Amino acid sequence: MPLPTFLIIGAQKSATRWLRLNLGAHPSVYAAPTELAFFNNRKRYESLGADGYAAMFDDAQGQPVVGEATPGYMMWKHHPDRVAGRIHEVIPDVRLLALLRNPIDRAQSAMVHHMHTGKLPPDSRLIDLVTARRPRVDPLALIAGGWYAASLAPYFDRFGDRLLVLLHDDVVDDPGPVYANAVRHIGAEPGFVPEGLGELRHSLGSDRIGAPTQSERRALYKYFRDDVARLADMLDRDLSAWDPDRAATAARESA
Repeated sequence: MPLPTFLIIGAQKSATRWLRLNLGAHPSVYAAPTELAFFNNRKRYESLGADGYAAMFDDAQGQPVVGEATPGYMMWKHHPDRVAGRIHEVIPDVRLLALLRNPIDRAQSAMVHHMHTGKLPPDSRLIDLVTARRPRVDPLALIAGGWYAASLAPYFDRFGDRLLVLLHDDVVDDPGPVYANAVRHIGAEPGFVPEGLGELRHSLGSDRIGAPTQSERRALYKYFRDDVARLADMLDRDLSAWDPDRAATAARESA
């Protein structure tokens, strides 16, 4: 049984399910239908080993490109340096993909998700949750789940250009080029376009439940500002649209 040739490592609540489903629709790609959570679970990693992990892909039908998506692989609370090391030990030549979303919107989406599952009360507000808990010890990782630069650094160190970083903003604007880039990166044949590619697989509408006000977004951004600046340097990409003040200014100027 083959080990995977690609992994979608995150980020949580950033359309990783959309990416997994659409890559899995490609005729030469097999994508595991569930999050396998192998490398970020030390006990599972040590007890199952590489053979046990390979067995998780026994439904593959001979596709040359095989992968899985577990957003927990790049979650800061799971120690990405350790997870990256385990991945490198088992599948050192694997191709990695990360899909990143505005960290404030990601935190809001995560909060709504936890409201739906009963982990948070239905009247929760993100700003209240964040100010009541220290981000580094918050078990829900509402803030730490958006520390992308810190989480991706160990992967860039070990895998270099075998890690492709995509942005949720680009998926919303025009999913075609994002998908084509991902297909090319994992080594699948170009040209295939899955049906319904433009349909994001999470509820953007529900993410607006109790959405932060502009002043709250400004207060929340201070938790991400330094990490976003570092990420912009890492990716050589302008991420000013994630800054609430600069986004508001751009909106006024384009009105």
